Amino acid sequence: MKYLKNIFRLSLLILITASCQNQNNIQLFDGQTLAGWEGSDSAFRVENSAIVGGSLEKGLEESYYLCTTEEHSDFELTLAVKLVHTDLKGNAGISFRAERIPGSSAVASYQADIGYITPGIVARASDHTPADMNNPFSLWGSLIDENREDISRYPDPDWYPGVVLKLSERELINRIVKPYDWNEVQVSAIGKEIEIKINGVTTVKYTEKSDVSSKGAICLQAHQGEPYEVHYKDIRIMKID
Repeated sequence: MKYLKNIFRLSLLILITASCQNQNNIQLFDGQTLAGWEGSDSAFRVENSAIVGGSLEKGLEESYYLCTTEEHSDFELTLAVKLVHTDLKGNAGISFRAERIPGSSAVASYQADIGYITPGIVARASDHTPADMNNPFSLWGSLIDENREDISRYPDPDWYPGVVLKLSERELINRIVKPYDWNEVQVSAIGKEIEIKINGVTTVKYTEKSDVSSKGAICLQAHQGEPYEVHYKDIRIMKID
């Protein structure tokens, strides 16, 4: 009888734990509408159960962000991302703990970067100078910080109010990223500890040393520049208490 009671208690504990996990594991995108999100209708739309940013017909003149209406603090975010582009020129990102800047399409935030960028930008926004300055540089899985009021953390704020806080290893990215297909991106932000994974592989770990906001929206970026599309789907967040 005592054995049966212990089995019952263990089963009840498992059910309670699973219930709590399900309550904290939230689907941020329903696959059909932009309910729970706010941003530019001209830059974002829903197609084939994915949020699509940008256009293959005309590039965006400025970067836009589609943000959750709810703020999040400590969490583990998982989503699938695909760039539709040519010559590895598309760029986008997942901004988090983000705050909109009044009168601007930009946000002040961390960003898990995805895609490619001009090597010269990397050289000016980080302590790394790419060996090849003639071809697009992969920023997949790198951690960016941009547009905060405290510009002292930025190398050249008059040129770009941002910094590459942690650059992913290029050889690793070339090995794990599928440039023209879906990639799973995971972002973990717990206290001052931040980790980014691409397809299950850790690309950066970072510990924040400054006093910056630890709460804000989750935002999907459609980057300015040449015509391209970025697709986001299967967006889920696990809140960490």
